[in-house]
Amino acid sequence: MSKAAAEKKHKPSQKAKALSARLCAVQALYQATHTNDSIDKIYQQFIEDAPDREIDGEKLVEPDGALLKKVLFGVQERKSDIIQVVESNLKPQTDGAKPKMDILLQSILLCAGYELLVHQDIDSPIIINDYLNVTHAFYEKGEVSLVNGVLDAAARAFRD
Repeated sequence: MSKAAAEKKHKPSQKAKALSARLCAVQALYQATHTNDSIDKIYQQFIEDAPDREIDGEKLVEPDGALLKKVLFGVQERKSDIIQVVESNLKPQTDGAKPKMDILLQSILLCAGYELLVHQDIDSPIIINDYLNVTHAFYEKGEVSLVNGVLDAAARAFRD
């Protein structure tokens, strides 16, 4: 096998790079909430660390830098719009209260909500599926079901 063929064989797909960017965007937004560092600083860290980033001992595919940047900065610009739609689609618990969400779950919903709002060129199920995969990396079935329900409803709200 030629060197070019070997490099092409090991080159990650655009889909894998997009999923990696979505995972990194969630992590970066979570980090920004905890550290109060600027999104610009955190974005630069993620880009610089991308070749060495691992999750659970597995080397992470280098993220699509343009998508990562667009999601991170876009969430900051459109946060209030996204929060309004996400919160309106949270189903009340049996006691009538809205479910409490931790920062990581909020980060997932904000990033996914942003993409559903602005990436009209990407089918909703593709975006939702990638963020469900991200959710699976951190949570069990209950949270995954919550994210799926909220994102399905948000997709209808953002795309109607």
